[in-house]
Amino acid sequence: FAERDAEQAENLKLKEELAEEAEKLLPITDLKAARAAFRNVNERWEAIGHVPRDARPKVEGRMHAVERAIQEAEEAEWRRTNPEARARAEGLTGQLQAAVDKLRGQIEQARAQGNNAKADKLQRELDGRQALLDQALKGLQEFGG
Repeated sequence: FAERDAEQAENLKLKEELAEEAEKLLPITDLKAARAAFRNVNERWEAIGHVPRDARPKVEGRMHAVERAIQEAEEAEWRRTNPEARARAEGLTGQLQAAVDKLRGQIEQARAQGNNAKADKLQRELDGRQALLDQALKGLQEFGG
C-alpha cells in the first residue's frame, strides 16, 4: 500500500503540473493553438496513472475548467462565423436599410408637398426603423462584417 500511495502521490504532483500548464492557456487568445496545446497536455495527463482519491476532484476540476473554456470559445467562434446566421443578419439589414431609404424619400416628398403632418408621422416611423437598423448593423459587426 505504501508503494501504491507513493506512486499516486507522484502522479498527483505530475497532474498538478499539467493542470498548471493547461491553466496558462487562459485567457484564450488563439483558439487553434489553445486547442492543440490542451490536446497535448491532455494526452500526457491520460498517460499518468491514478492519483489519491481525495485529491482527484480538485485536480480534475482544474483541467475540466480549461476544457470548458476552450469549448465555450469554440462555440462563440461558431456563432460568430456561422454562415447561415450571417446570411440572415445580412438579409435583415438589407431589408431595413431599404425601408429606411424609402421612408426618407417619402418624408422629403411630403415636405416638398407641404404636408408636414404626414412628414412628421413618417419621421416617427423612420426613427423606429433606424433604431432597428442600428441594432441589426451592430449584430452584423459581431460577424466581422
